[in-house]
Amino acid sequence: MGAAKVVTPDLKINRMLKYFFLFFFLSTHLLFADDKLMKYIPIDTKESLKRIQEGAIVIDVRYPNEHNKIRIENSYNIPFKEITVEKINSINPDNKDIIIHCTAGITSKKVADNLVAQGYQGTIYEMDKGLIDWVNLGFKTEQGI
Repeated sequence: MGAAKVVTPDLKINRMLKYFFLFFFLSTHLLFADDKLMKYIPIDTKESLKRIQEGAIVIDVRYPNEHNKIRIENSYNIPFKEITVEKINSINPDNKDIIIHCTAGITSKKVADNLVAQGYQGTIYEMDKGLIDWVNLGFKTEQGI
């Protein structure tokens, strides 16, 4: 049999310090790692109008029949079940800011989260109260196919 390993107090302290610093590093990294992720930016309807006037691309994630009935002028329709980073990039090759909207602001939040999770690299604004608020404020819409 081999010789017994002797553990001195100094060796115990060194191990404890290593584990402490490892734990500290991992916990702070995990705690603040979320800050490094790209996130979407919720904005109100008036701010959405301003961003559109500055050149942001509007993406309507409602169903096509809803989009055809009423929509924000010059918006693109990519239904929430079909939206991908690739589709966004195909209509936005210049990587302009995008504004995601739905009817009331619920589905658009899920879509924005999904695009972030897929690794979308551009700026994503999410119209917080959706098309309902847009119409209630009297902002311009269009209809038809």
